[in-house]
Amino acid sequence: MNITLRLANYISRYAPSKRKIITYLEKKNCQDPEWILRDNGYDESLMCDMWMRSFVALGKWKREIQLKLQKKDFPKEMIGEKLEIFDVEIRDWESNRLNIQNQIHTLEQRWKSSRIIHNTIISKYPYFRDEITELLSESDDSDNLTKEVQKYKNRYNIADKKIREKMIASLLRKWFSYSDIKNHL
Repeated sequence: MNITLRLANYISRYAPSKRKIITYLEKKNCQDPEWILRDNGYDESLMCDMWMRSFVALGKWKREIQLKLQKKDFPKEMIGEKLEIFDVEIRDWESNRLNIQNQIHTLEQRWKSSRIIHNTIISKYPYFRDEITELLSESDDSDNLTKEVQKYKNRYNIADKKIREKMIASLLRKWFSYSDIKNHL
């Protein structure tokens, strides 16, 4: 196969940085990889833009994007420029709201406590701390707690004091509030 076809395939598949392409071409024993890149019209800025748009669409936060782009061997100056350009989109609540609501819904379906959901989502989206807190203020742990208690009732005899204490300890490890557990039991 022709080296230009291989290069085109590699670029379209991985959207790599210039360093990665040069390494790829050197592994293929290619002479003058710089000339081949210029001949094919490779634009590293365009590749970095593609990755930035993907990461922003996935709801990644700034530091995470920076680390991923550094891992892909893009120049630090270019990463800094792209982060400045995309800063408005990264911090835009409306573009991330639907993604955050879907993640909250998924965690609620997995019977997670509201404190675990809150900590998990805020660690992923630190820019939206207030908005996330407002979203989660509407949620209630009682349904999830009921499901967890029912799961224990189906498996064990919770009338036994030791089993009941183990169940309470387990629910506390899942970040349910002690007062809610006591009220529920």
